[in-house]
Amino acid sequence: MRLQVLCAITLGAAVIVSAQAPPKQAKQAPDPHSLVLVGDRFQPLKYDEMTAGQKTMVDHLLAGERGGVRGPFNVLLRSPEVGDLAAEFGGAMRFRTSLPADVRETIIIMTGRFWMAQFEWNAHKAAALQNGVSPAIVEAIATGKRPTGMKPEMEIAYNLIDELLTTHQVTDATFKAAKDHYGERGVVDIIGLSGWYGLVSMLLNVDRYPLPQGVQPDLKPLENPLPVIGLGFATPIPGAISPAEVTSKAANGKEFTMRGDRFKPLTYEQMTPEQKKLTDIAVAQRGTGGSFNINVRDPDGGRLLFDTGDRVRFHMSVPDKLKELAITLTARYWGAQFEWLAHRRAAVQAGLSEDKVKAIAEGRRPAGMSADEEAVYNFITELFKTRQVSDATFAAVKRVAGERGVVDLIVSAGYYQLVSMLMNTDRLPVGANQQPELKYLAKPLP
Repeated sequence: MRLQVLCAITLGAAVIVSAQAPPKQAKQAPDPHSLVLVGDRFQPLKYDEMTAGQKTMVDHLLAGERGGVRGPFNVLLRSPEVGDLAAEFGGAMRFRTSLPADVRETIIIMTGRFWMAQFEWNAHKAAALQNGVSPAIVEAIATGKRPTGMKPEMEIAYNLIDELLTTHQVTDATFKAAKDHYGERGVVDIIGLSGWYGLVSMLLNVDRYPLPQGVQPDLKPLENPLPVIGLGFATPIPGAISPAEVTSKAANGKEFTMRGDRFKPLTYEQMTPEQKKLTDIAVAQRGTGGSFNINVRDPDGGRLLFDTGDRVRFHMSVPDKLKELAITLTARYWGAQFEWLAHRRAAVQAGLSEDKVKAIAEGRRPAGMSADEEAVYNFITELFKTRQVSDATFAAVKRVAGERGVVDLIVSAGYYQLVSMLMNTDRLPVGANQQPELKYLAKPLP
């Protein structure tokens, strides 16, 4: 219903614009019946054969900033409700971000390089060059080297994403530089942009999405696709943690609590009108816990991320046990202490045994997994460790979950990867009566 309302508002705005501007400036959306989608493991869909939900998602894509369905959308169409929400969030990160265009495209190609996503690299290499990123910087990123000659604003964003992707942490100096230059919203946008294109890369790599005809892959496999800072995944939380917690009242008079460290918790009175609107929605629904205190720094992207999180948490096609297995593996890979504690409990409640959860926490492969657990375990761990998925692993998880379920598992891992990126950057502390359970391991997934 929310998307229908947004679409109606957009169409209404388009009518007003067309009445004030010459007809030649009106944008004509492509005919969906003429679309030719592309895919490999996920065979291309045809509009006339799609479900109502899939057609709605396509119509939104064609009417939006993209005006097309290239890239991950043939895959996301297998789960159109979450795909529609994810596409909206991605649109906010790509087209409505607060970042300069050259910085935006540098973050995207860094993420594509880290994931060795050939299609994403090819598309955004061209965009980076068109938006003023020098060929030398693009070439250095392609070959896994730290670029020289970056402008200060680009180097600040580069350092943040390089540290975050290669160590899963952010140093005090790097965070301060990013916050001082871009503000808190800018820091959230940098992370959100990389997180979105991390999910895009996961979808494309699982599909083996093909390059345009005649184009050869640019990226070669590298042990360290981005320069590693410190101890890599074994790097512990840097700096002195100084968490804070504040309680205030929303518009409906209900109390809510915000918690954070580097992102100091906001009271309702400190918020902008847009932040208050998002907070009112959260207070009326599932609350302001977890990463909400961070997400609210960008109310546009934060609302879309909040809605995507609702879909992932409560409305996925795979059994909760398998979804929570994917989420706990993601939290373990990222060393995300808060997320781990929340979802290790949810995983046990959903039917994953304590012994298996303990093995994952300790960086061991669980013994005695059922066939469906093993299929999901192999799928998620292989994707994080190798950035790819073998034919045998893909076939096994598809048998267990179907195409829609495979997409739901990827989106679950990709969503909680982004949440972990945000929480680790903030150093979001565990609860007052909790202790961290995860040690920082160079190889967190066996």
